[in-house]
Amino acid sequence: MFFRRFREKKLKMIWEVEKNLKRSYLVGTAHFFPHSFETAIHRCLENARTVIFEGPLDEDSMARVVDCGLDKQSGYHIFDDLDRKIVDRITAELAPTCRGRNTFLVLNLRKFCLENPLYEMVRGMKPWLAFFTIWSNYLKKNGWKYSVDLQGYAIARKLEKNIVYLETIEEQIKVLESLSPDRILDFLNRVNQWQKLSQDYEKCYLAGDLEQLRSKGLRFPSRHHSVIDNRDKIFFERMREYLQQGQTVAFIGAPHVRGVSNLLKADGYQIKGPDVRG
Repeated sequence: MFFRRFREKKLKMIWEVEKNLKRSYLVGTAHFFPHSFETAIHRCLENARTVIFEGPLDEDSMARVVDCGLDKQSGYHIFDDLDRKIVDRITAELAPTCRGRNTFLVLNLRKFCLENPLYEMVRGMKPWLAFFTIWSNYLKKNGWKYSVDLQGYAIARKLEKNIVYLETIEEQIKVLESLSPDRILDFLNRVNQWQKLSQDYEKCYLAGDLEQLRSKGLRFPSRHHSVIDNRDKIFFERMREYLQQGQTVAFIGAPHVRGVSNLLKADGYQIKGPDVRG
């Protein structure tokens, strides 16, 4: 227990949300992270009645996402649009960890091409699934083995909390399908900046610094107004009834916190934070 706590960090991405004496909490999540927040999340959820997540996190739902990201009939490969030097650099960054057909959501081991295992791993994938597969493998290779969302989901289930999703899995797949291929290729072409990006993100997240987190987005494919701003409004509208009851903890991606908080303030809520837990 002592050594586990020693490895964990304080969670500063927590904001208190209150209106009409009904208090809840907003948690900005990192889908991948190099540190655990298990103790902090457990404390945050102990007295909660309802726990909210962006969308379903069960294995069946995740498998549906993967299935929708496969397009084996098209013959397209994302590497066809990348310079060979970029492909070699990305492969070097991931090898020898690129064994999974997809560790973005579901691990499914299979045989791969010895010449370039990464090429074979993302064969038959649409650009968005290929990108998340590559990026998540890169993060995991560098020790980013935790997920605030998944830790929250596991603890909420263990504590038998009422779990609510703000989006259906179909809506989330639609968002993924809308990601710009050009932004995906641009990010892959910046492979030489990935290390600094991940280090900056870790630093900003641990500090609970939303402004710096926003400024260091480096054109991440999903950091676009079509993904962030439009969904901020959806999240706000769908979580309102639970916040009105109080004792609710809402887990949303950290980039959504600013927009959702502004909408809550406009609706008469007081926002205090970050409320450090650890």
